[in-house]
Amino acid sequence: MSIYDSSWDINFPDVMQFIDHENEYAKPWKLLENHPCYDAAKNNEDRSAAFTLVHSLLHTTINQSQLQSLKQNYSNAIIVPVHAIESRGKNRIPEILAEYISLRTGFDVDVNIIQANRVHRTGSDEWHRFAFRPAFDGTVIPEKNYILVDDVFAHGGSFNELRLHIEKNGGKVIQTAALSLGGHGNKIAPEPQLTKALIDKYGENNLNLFLKEINLYDGNYKALTNPETFTLGRAASLDFARDRILTARQKGNSYLGAEGLQETRSQTAVIQPEHKSGFRR
Repeated sequence: MSIYDSSWDINFPDVMQFIDHENEYAKPWKLLENHPCYDAAKNNEDRSAAFTLVHSLLHTTINQSQLQSLKQNYSNAIIVPVHAIESRGKNRIPEILAEYISLRTGFDVDVNIIQANRVHRTGSDEWHRFAFRPAFDGTVIPEKNYILVDDVFAHGGSFNELRLHIEKNGGKVIQTAALSLGGHGNKIAPEPQLTKALIDKYGENNLNLFLKEINLYDGNYKALTNPETFTLGRAASLDFARDRILTARQKGNSYLGAEGLQETRSQTAVIQPEHKSGFRR
């Protein structure tokens, strides 16, 4: 049995986004946050609000064309939404986005692969995102193609941890999609020039040891996302990055409290899905 290599495929496609395609707006995620249904869908578990939001944003010629390209380029793919629990409730946007894409493509939606811990990353800085990682649980069908969807692509940690769960269990992630970009562009797989700059700055061994120390990607720098690679590359040093991550953990643990701390440390506390029917179309 071959050992799974968590490295990104250099040809992995860019994140498919549905807001501000030319990225001319300085903060494209603000267009999402300013939608009148956003808060209810994001923080108050309102499925109706989430549907109104998703439909109003995707019901354009260019977005319908993007969905048709998914249908044409992939066959029998499975869509997996990032099931995130926000500070005030479950974020319904990824779930409804997955259902909307399913209706337009015929792909199945898997509702049993779920986030198994609470990390409250919305609005957090880059070091908090390094410090607190989402963990995922649920059955993966070996050799099946998976498409991951979320509301915002920021640093890509949620997408990446979900990718690793699926691929470690025999599936293949072929595409990611988000309503909006979060300020770091649409590339999720690390650009070669950024990776080279990172290695030139720190060295492969030092970087891998650092990642092992902070318990990230089993010490494989090739598994970093493009925004994560950029963030570490612009840090003054790995010691600086380590200090910021440890500080973020201390602050985050105080915020989450004892229950949240135990859950984050173990990375195994499972949130039960609301549906156990396997797939939904």
